[in-house]
Amino acid sequence: MNKNKFRNLLRSADASIPCDTVFTGGKVLSVFSGVLEDVTFAVTDGMIVGFGESYESNHVVDLKGKIVVPGLIDSHIHIESTLATPKEFSKAAIRHGITTVIMDPHEIGNVLGTKGLDFMLESSKNLPVTFQMMLPSCVPATIHETSGAILRAEDLAPYYEDHRVSGLAEMMDLTGVKTTRDDVLQKLMDAKKHRKTLDGHGAGLSDMDNNLYRVAGISTDHECTTVEEAKDRLSKGFYVHIREGSVAKNFDTLLPVVNKNNHHRFTFCTDDIYIDDLYENGSIDTMIRKAIASGLDPIDAIKMATLNPATCYHLQDLGAVAPGYQADFVVLKNLESFHIHSVYQKGHCVFQEEEVIFPYKNHPLPALPRTVTLKKLTLEDLSMVSGTGILHVIEILSNSLLTNHLVLETPINQEVNIGPMADLAKLFVMERHGNHGNMGKGIVKGFKMKSGAVATTIAHDSHNLVALGVNDEDLLVAVRRIEEIGGGLVLVENKKILAELPLEIGGLMSSAPLEEITEKLHKVREMEKMLFDELDFNPFLTLSFLTLPVIPTLKITDKGLFDTNQQTFITFDEEVQQ
Repeated sequence: MNKNKFRNLLRSADASIPCDTVFTGGKVLSVFSGVLEDVTFAVTDGMIVGFGESYESNHVVDLKGKIVVPGLIDSHIHIESTLATPKEFSKAAIRHGITTVIMDPHEIGNVLGTKGLDFMLESSKNLPVTFQMMLPSCVPATIHETSGAILRAEDLAPYYEDHRVSGLAEMMDLTGVKTTRDDVLQKLMDAKKHRKTLDGHGAGLSDMDNNLYRVAGISTDHECTTVEEAKDRLSKGFYVHIREGSVAKNFDTLLPVVNKNNHHRFTFCTDDIYIDDLYENGSIDTMIRKAIASGLDPIDAIKMATLNPATCYHLQDLGAVAPGYQADFVVLKNLESFHIHSVYQKGHCVFQEEEVIFPYKNHPLPALPRTVTLKKLTLEDLSMVSGTGILHVIEILSNSLLTNHLVLETPINQEVNIGPMADLAKLFVMERHGNHGNMGKGIVKGFKMKSGAVATTIAHDSHNLVALGVNDEDLLVAVRRIEEIGGGLVLVENKKILAELPLEIGGLMSSAPLEEITEKLHKVREMEKMLFDELDFNPFLTLSFLTLPVIPTLKITDKGLFDTNQQTFITFDEEVQQ
């Protein structure tokens, strides 16, 4: 802020000069006192400069008795997982009162390194949502997979000079912290030196592991899935981000832990959510409604979505409607129903009565290279024969990132019997970054796949190509089509493409408008019913997390099946050790 702007704000604050806008006739929720107050407030240069009747302006907005609450904050989200660019994401977000997100560009960082981080910073400027970035701490996430890039401490350090960088994102390298590996320690120390927030990733971590993380300076966890885990994190001073995304849904389990004594240490987040899910069903606003319906005090629920994440991430001018805060707020028809009438960002109305009214200008996207390069694939490569009569099988759990490790019997030296009768499907992960073309093979149970094949380049965390199918010819068609379109989602049956969504930006995001992405996702949803039976989960998002070897129990990468309990690779037909 320059001196002239600062002077202008101060003169507006003491009513020496007119303000840009005066808002009158509303009831403002104070997240500090926890009460609703009949307050007139004034805004200049995007900041709330004061409460009271002394302010004048040529622009007066009569709120007609409606309720004003702070703009909502998603405390942890991977924008890439929405499949849309920040611009198109913002069109869906502001409809639901979200004016700030804490984004972790971990996905595009794994594909494109610093080019990906620069893309996210540049493409998220000048939008009706404030995008704060956390720097990806683990690129690659582990040594157990092949990523498209490596981000070392020295690569991340310069980004701390950007005011939009809020800290170090989800630390999932427990081994690196335990063994005090130099680069991991440097990343932690750099974040601490700049007084930034350090995010955790506590999936599968023991009580002792979380002692270690707190001493390292890590202060958040969005991976709590049980009451016991949430209580452990609270007792050690973590912020607990209650997650409700398109796959991982922990809200119902964790909300009962929240009470008057501890609600200030809870926030809401989505982590991974598809853009159509956000657009049609909401996210943080929906969690507020569910919390209120479950008996939580509405004011406490709103604090969890506003002041708490702002405090957690040291966003000193966000999270409240008060003098000195950015004028990001939501106007409600009713507090308990959280019915959104309009949304303001920096004092300007960006959404009102079901219509986005932000003046989107030409917003060119920075150029990025093509990111899908595959080794030539044949039908023979897809053959799976057990030489031991043993099958190590990944069993998925509905709406969970966790999996089970099953051991089944199968005829020796015969093609594995897959299909709907056994509820088994083939699973492949193919290195797609142009390095060596490794391919991991596995079997998965629980998808209820009855025909065809699907493939995608969304495969956390290194985002290699992952393919699932019960027909080898369909698998081959799906994989080849993914390479042709530069990444995305593809569904195939009888060697015909049923639906697809090209994701040409890093194999993760589409440059298309929100409406077009949503339409294609609807087509994907429709065609999923042709291939899967009794769908009660999102198959593509579930598939994309089977490649994450930091979450228990059995996962798969381009290097093969990985047993997270034993921290070792196994073959799909490896003999069981007695």
